[in-house]
Amino acid sequence: MKSLFVLLALLTAAPAAAQEPAPPKRYELPSTEVHRIEAKALGRAYDIVVWLPPSYAYAPDRKYPVLFTTDMPQSLPLILGLHRRLRASERGMEDAIIVGLGYAVGDTGEYSRRRDYTPTPHGDIDAVSDMPGRKVAYGEAEGYRLHLRDEVFPFLESRYRIDPKRRIYAGHSYGGLFGTHVLLTEPEMFQKYILMSPSLWYGRRLMIARERGYATRHKDLPAQAYFMIGGEETVPDPDILPFGNSRMAMVEDMDEMVRMLKSRGYPSFKVDSRVFPGEDHGSVYPDAIKAGMEWALKGTGKSPHVPCEVPGCRMPWAPGGRPAQDD
Repeated sequence: MKSLFVLLALLTAAPAAAQEPAPPKRYELPSTEVHRIEAKALGRAYDIVVWLPPSYAYAPDRKYPVLFTTDMPQSLPLILGLHRRLRASERGMEDAIIVGLGYAVGDTGEYSRRRDYTPTPHGDIDAVSDMPGRKVAYGEAEGYRLHLRDEVFPFLESRYRIDPKRRIYAGHSYGGLFGTHVLLTEPEMFQKYILMSPSLWYGRRLMIARERGYATRHKDLPAQAYFMIGGEETVPDPDILPFGNSRMAMVEDMDEMVRMLKSRGYPSFKVDSRVFPGEDHGSVYPDAIKAGMEWALKGTGKSPHVPCEVPGCRMPWAPGGRPAQDD
């Protein structure tokens, strides 16, 4: 009888609770390290992500160029993928340490970049804060620049085999504006500047005025710069209203900046520019950062890269310097 009761108890018992599935793991970018660095003068901290190339582990005496990119959450995964692909291509690409500059800890990306990448507090009067209880802030680019120079650079260069004579900067939009600010403030901070769709309209074209001021005080600009922009970042006709559509006339602003810089005849300065037809402010980034990396981290010479922009072009270049045409 006792056995019968045991059997009935087993049959009527509630089924064992199903085990909860393990939570999904987060994907982390391989070969990356995250550091939180205090910006003491600004009263906040920033997370930066450092990626080390494959050769770093077995070339202990080698120093590497370093590429700094703003807007780390959006830019770094794309840049790392491109670097890997381009290193494996027929053109090759030089190994580099790549550093993603993150936003201020506790701030949204939009809030942080508006404040940290802009040179004056006179920003968009119609902007709405995406952080409840905090007003939109602009104009702390100089403080952020000093944070990079005085805190981030020493921190990284004491821990990694970085060649301080081969620092590369890459920034898009406000990031391009910030890079232009650095270029015209202390150009020696970086040796090469990749400036994509720079927001030169900011502050009623303040950077264009600053370029004139720089030229009156300096006889050289020791750096190289590559300005790039999408062909759609313009207005259909010349901007006849002062500052009316100036935010949209970015192609014209960049063209004016490049022409002015070229006209100075700085002995140590080299500047290139490129417009990507059919691309707008957002879509230009993949092509522009790829071109910028190829410019700043030249390949191994296995097969020189020459852009082919003529319709019908199949091969890089045909004999005689003419694009190869489809039959």
